[in-house]
Amino acid sequence: MATDLELEISGTRPGEYEVRVVHAAAGGEPEATLRLDVDELLARRPELEATVLASSVSARRVVPASEEPVRQVGQQLFKALFTGPVYGSYRASLGVAQERQERLRIVLRLESPELALLPWETLFDPETGSYLCRHEPLVRHIPAPYTHEPPEVKPPLRILVLIASPRGLPPLDTDAERARLEKALAGQLAAGRVELTWLPQAGWDSVHERLQEGGWHVLHFIGHGDYDARADEGLIALVGDDGGADMVEASRLADLLGEAEPTPQLVVLNSCASAQGGAHDVFSSTGAALVRSGISAVAAMQFTVSDRAALRFAQGFYTSLANGHRIDDAARSGRIAMLGGGRAALEWITPVLYVRGDTTRLFTFTGPPAPPAPPSPSPSPSPSPEGSGAVQPSPPQPEEEGRHHAQLRALYVMASAELRVGHVDKALDLLDDLLTLDPDNRDAAALRESADRRRRLAEGYERAVEAEGAGDWSAAIEAYDEVLRTQADYRDAAVRQDTCRARQRTADLQDELRYHAEAGQWRAVLEVGEELGRIDPAAADPDGLATRAREELSHPPEAGRIDFGSEVYAVSWAPDGRSLAAGGSCACARVYDAEGEQQLEVTVGMPQVHWVYAVAFGPDGTRLVTGADNNTARLWDTGTGAEVLAVRHGKAVLGVAFSPDGTRIATASQDRTARVWDVATGSEILEVGHEKAVFAVAFSPDGTQIATASQDQTACVWDVATGSKIVEVGHDDTVFGVAYSPDGTRIATGSHDHTARVWDAATGRKVLQVGHDQTVFDVAYSPDGTRIATASHDRTARVWDVATGSKIVEVGHDDKVLAVAFSPDGTRIASGSHDRTVRIWPADTM
Repeated sequence: MATDLELEISGTRPGEYEVRVVHAAAGGEPEATLRLDVDELLARRPELEATVLASSVSARRVVPASEEPVRQVGQQLFKALFTGPVYGSYRASLGVAQERQERLRIVLRLESPELALLPWETLFDPETGSYLCRHEPLVRHIPAPYTHEPPEVKPPLRILVLIASPRGLPPLDTDAERARLEKALAGQLAAGRVELTWLPQAGWDSVHERLQEGGWHVLHFIGHGDYDARADEGLIALVGDDGGADMVEASRLADLLGEAEPTPQLVVLNSCASAQGGAHDVFSSTGAALVRSGISAVAAMQFTVSDRAALRFAQGFYTSLANGHRIDDAARSGRIAMLGGGRAALEWITPVLYVRGDTTRLFTFTGPPAPPAPPSPSPSPSPSPEGSGAVQPSPPQPEEEGRHHAQLRALYVMASAELRVGHVDKALDLLDDLLTLDPDNRDAAALRESADRRRRLAEGYERAVEAEGAGDWSAAIEAYDEVLRTQADYRDAAVRQDTCRARQRTADLQDELRYHAEAGQWRAVLEVGEELGRIDPAAADPDGLATRAREELSHPPEAGRIDFGSEVYAVSWAPDGRSLAAGGSCACARVYDAEGEQQLEVTVGMPQVHWVYAVAFGPDGTRLVTGADNNTARLWDTGTGAEVLAVRHGKAVLGVAFSPDGTRIATASQDRTARVWDVATGSEILEVGHEKAVFAVAFSPDGTQIATASQDQTACVWDVATGSKIVEVGHDDTVFGVAYSPDGTRIATGSHDHTARVWDAATGRKVLQVGHDQTVFDVAYSPDGTRIATASHDRTARVWDVATGSKIVEVGHDDKVLAVAFSPDGTRIASGSHDRTVRIWPADTM
């Protein structure tokens, strides 16, 4: 432990953590504050995984473009972790390790679950320009009350290899997996340092039986993994009794491994998500859970890993381990072996090493490796007659008949064995010899046909893979199609073909996007970009053109302006969309035509004394209702300007609305009430109340409900017939605006807490939240219900997509924006502002 740097990281509050040096080779136990946007980093995990898997693509840059996201994340993690005195301890400990000619083992104790989800293996030191775990061993510490002494092991290192390829999951070529691992470890197997025992199609009972045999040092799993977010626990897929997947939780797997006497010291999980945990338990990943249960060390995978990289890791890892090296050095050797995949290869990031307590060595080897068993002699066919050029069967004599049959059977068994490990050409040679000796051997003929079919499949598959690697998607798709017509479940051909189809589609869409961009068709650019995003988010913005399209479209030109002469508090479109009403601090409301010419003015009191806070056209456009600070709501004839009706509250009327049939009006008041009135008689039909001032009111499209917005931080939905409250929803501050969706199923609200929210009008469930930099004073729904508009004190009005929450349009005033309304056809919005203007804008991008 003398050359360790052990760091404990624990949470204090969101985005801020405490880093404490538990042990340092240079001495001391400094502390520092780690500041990190964990959510932002976790959101980049899919991008990192895609980058790592795609890293075999060659590049001519000093730092390949594909590596840049990994380096950025690694540098961000490094600067956050090694800050202040902790950085000094790191540098000093490196110096101590170098003086001792040893490596500095970096041990991470991660106390917060979200930290365990981060790819710490990407840590990048910008001063040395290097990734830490490629030079210094990096492990994740799992606390334990004690650490086992490493058991004495007489070579070979006994590894039980489980392969599970259940029906219903992407198929694994188990024979090929076995052949590749044996080839990768051929040197260690030949030297007697390693012994592999195989358990194909591993299920619970077969694993249980093998484990009870005992004597296993390592368990190596090849198969599928997953993470159950609901149970907050990692899973691996064994083969069930019906051949389907038996998803085994990490806790049950730990119990199963406990059946072995002694329990394997090491588990290697060559499966996806085996190092993936949840946001609630730092030990919820399969790897961490197994170590916590008592396994000394687990090597797991935090991303999907390619077969080639997994084999390289196994080769370097087990070779180092079999030579008596520490487990952390073995993991580093595995990473170095993975680097052999190419200069740009990044999959060395994928393995994660969990160790229990102070574990460093897993085994103490007590003697030299056991000599391997000598190979059995291969029987040879009878020589051919001189000049025949072929092997001819010798007519068996009675005394030689048994030997002849044994020779044929030996050839058949050897061919089967070679075929099982993927040596198809060698198997075909052996079968050709056998059939020359015995042309009527039906078993050999059938096996040769199968072998030949496998060779053709392999050759076709390799052609497809080569075309895929070259980016020739159409050729790859066609080649994979030929393979799949022969064998529908051949290896991963179907998955690869789907990937090629997606990449072909991505390339076609990117070309189309560039075409639209050259023509300035920015709406089409965004539509293509959205489709690209559904296929491959990383490819959705080629050359930044989708970003440019959003910039081009998000600030439409002003379509009209009305100089109102005083602050504008309310706007309303006439039902025919040909005129617009506005009210403000001049004690009046005015109606303007489409060209901005004033058609009508009605006055509620003395200018500079009384303000009109609300205006609303009736459904037929012949009447206009206003609400003012003189405690009255008034109904006006829009043809003559004559006052038709006046109703009163105890304080200022802040909001007004017409019922859809025009027979009632609703009013909201500073006197803490909202009321409904009969237009014909002026009689009060309904009164409902809040704890504080009511700022806005809206009728549902069928007129049976009203929604209210209040200073008491709530918005409520009321039954007009009974006055009963149906739903109450809340903000974090005053609610100033409320609007119904055209179908009446939702309401939108705007608040002093800088947000606008959309709610289910029946249940109160929040559906959407969007934000401004300051108070949201008004909200409006588009006639088709797909958008909402918001007016804010941050001097902007914005239009949002209700389905996605994305901003479609942003427009600006010179002062606070207090009112917003959609035109009846949904193509324009009108906004009113403290800057004394009403402005008209396109409500959608071009």
